[in-house]
Amino acid sequence: MEKKKSNGDKYLFDLAIFLATSASGCVEEPHLYGPFRLIDALSRLIELPKYATCIKEDPFLTKMKSVIDEKKFLVVSDTEAFKAFLDSLVREFAKELKRRSLERRKRTG
Repeated sequence: MEKKKSNGDKYLFDLAIFLATSASGCVEEPHLYGPFRLIDALSRLIELPKYATCIKEDPFLTKMKSVIDEKKFLVVSDTEAFKAFLDSLVREFAKELKRRSLERRKRTG
């Protein structure tokens, strides 16, 4: 994907191409490339509010994008650390889901 994205339509198409080629590549690539590609796609998806003004930026997701972008390349240097990173990422999402669920319950009473 090119760095300069002109609008939401182009960004969406670029993301779709990335996912399609990733799926194709996962057939023959080493097994850890699949999780890497999914994490990379998540990082890209989190940027969607920059291109679709109807979507608000999410502070939690923005924070997770920073973590993802910092640690996703562990896949090539330390596979055990990459796996631990994925597990910790899922735990962070689970904590946030619980927090949001409790917050929603408090609002709806």
